[in-house]
Amino acid sequence: MKKRVVAVMLSISMMMGILAGCGNGDAAPAADAGGDAATGNVEAESVEEAPENVETAGGLTLPLSDERKELNVVTQWESNLISDPNEIEGVQAMEERTNVHINYQCYGQTEMLEKFTMILNTGEYPDILFPAGPAVYPGGYEQGIRDGVLIDMHEYIDYMPNYKALLESNPEARKQAAYDDGKFHGIRVINGRDDGVAEPAPGFRIAYREDLLKKMGEDLPTTIDEWHDLFVKCRDAGMTAACTLEHDGGSPFSLAWEVMTDWSQRYMQYDQETQKINFGPMTDGFGEYLETMRQWYAEGLIDKNFTAGNYIIIADYSNIENDQTMLLDLWFGNMTGSYMYDEGFVSNPDVYIKACPAPTLKEGDPIVGYSNNSLIEQEIYVTTACEDPVLAAKWLDYLYSEEGMKYRFYGIEGKSYTYDENGSLAYTDEILHPADGLSPSQALSYYAMGNYIGYWNSEAGEKLTVTDKNELVESGKIWSDVDKNIAVPRGVVLSAEEEEIINQYYTDIETLVQEHMVKYIIGQDDTTQEEFVEQLKQYGIEQILECYQNAADRYKSR
Repeated sequence: MKKRVVAVMLSISMMMGILAGCGNGDAAPAADAGGDAATGNVEAESVEEAPENVETAGGLTLPLSDERKELNVVTQWESNLISDPNEIEGVQAMEERTNVHINYQCYGQTEMLEKFTMILNTGEYPDILFPAGPAVYPGGYEQGIRDGVLIDMHEYIDYMPNYKALLESNPEARKQAAYDDGKFHGIRVINGRDDGVAEPAPGFRIAYREDLLKKMGEDLPTTIDEWHDLFVKCRDAGMTAACTLEHDGGSPFSLAWEVMTDWSQRYMQYDQETQKINFGPMTDGFGEYLETMRQWYAEGLIDKNFTAGNYIIIADYSNIENDQTMLLDLWFGNMTGSYMYDEGFVSNPDVYIKACPAPTLKEGDPIVGYSNNSLIEQEIYVTTACEDPVLAAKWLDYLYSEEGMKYRFYGIEGKSYTYDENGSLAYTDEILHPADGLSPSQALSYYAMGNYIGYWNSEAGEKLTVTDKNELVESGKIWSDVDKNIAVPRGVVLSAEEEEIINQYYTDIETLVQEHMVKYIIGQDDTTQEEFVEQLKQYGIEQILECYQNAADRYKSR
């Protein structure tokens, strides 16, 4: 039986929970972001050393309080097996070690958006709020400080030795975590692996039906012309949707022209050499991409119903089920291999999907990517309802410690994980080969909460892919292997004023772009690229680009 997109989200979210906390007590010292705001130096050791025979976690004295404390947390987290994160053994162990109990209020992604808005409107704030996903404080963390809603964590950073040590270990992470004045007003999620800070591999791009390609006896194409020739053969063999596009006509194929057509990134792109922001639809390559897609559509190589939306969103896998599609715009890397069949999205046992690199115009051209994965992720909101920001800072810091990371990602030593012959963390057979029909991630959910506030460990998730039926790790390697990345860095943050300007113009511009892309591809619009650029200027694109460029310049000078 086919499952809807919610099932995909739940499966992926097994290793992507979330959380946070706060209590009552001490006053904070005046700190300078653990270092010099101008130079960006972060001192990793600013907390007094603990006396001998006192338990520590990376310089953090344990327990965090002699008296049992409680912190109230609202966060995005959901599980079809666990009703409360406090039921998880790793979470229970963290409470025992820190002497801090977390009162969780957890919501799914859709509900979290509604709850986040309600919380801000009512003023009934938890100690710590981590909505994750698209829910962000209007105007950013600094605006929240000015509004009297959020605490300036710059004043409490000296209570976070683990957080500061991670930033000290990677200057780029420090740059991304800092604000334009060089200080740490908000605490940020840090990406990494078992051994330290690291950027995660891309989790989506284009993929192809390896089983169909083998059946046809064809080699994997690498250039636009080679893909065109393969699609012609697919069409002639009876495929009605050899190539798929996004609902607006965008696709990773545009990267062959060094053009961003990713609607989720506002079609913005960044030149690493000149450090300039560009708007993909204003480039000459955009017009060339549309012309090529128009030709392919007329030849019957592109799914005639592409405007209905990505098959994952509309939960329609019929073209995969019936061997009608060769190339997919794959949103989730864990859907590679035989995942779609194993999880019941299709009943066709031959379906086997593999990642492939973005095509080039000609052999030998650089492979262009658009990954804006970064070392730093979302802000963690510590609110003014928190009576003990010092305890909040210390508890958050525990989540960045090696000990905290083990409890959060691997669970309990001897039960859910052990150490292999090389001294590396490894899941036990109870996790990798669970009974009762559970998947590895489901079995682990009883012991570990996975990704949430603090340190996000992509390596831990990779270790759950124990069979050749899931090619998540291999997909990440393929999609990461690019010669040039044109995505806007995640650290480029717009000010509240700049967001206001963009909101004034962007909705109309996005509508203009999407309507033009679709109509041009299907042959209902003959506007030239030069005429279209002039239309964009009339709609205010230059004002938007100025805002993004100013934000990029500030990021550069941090």
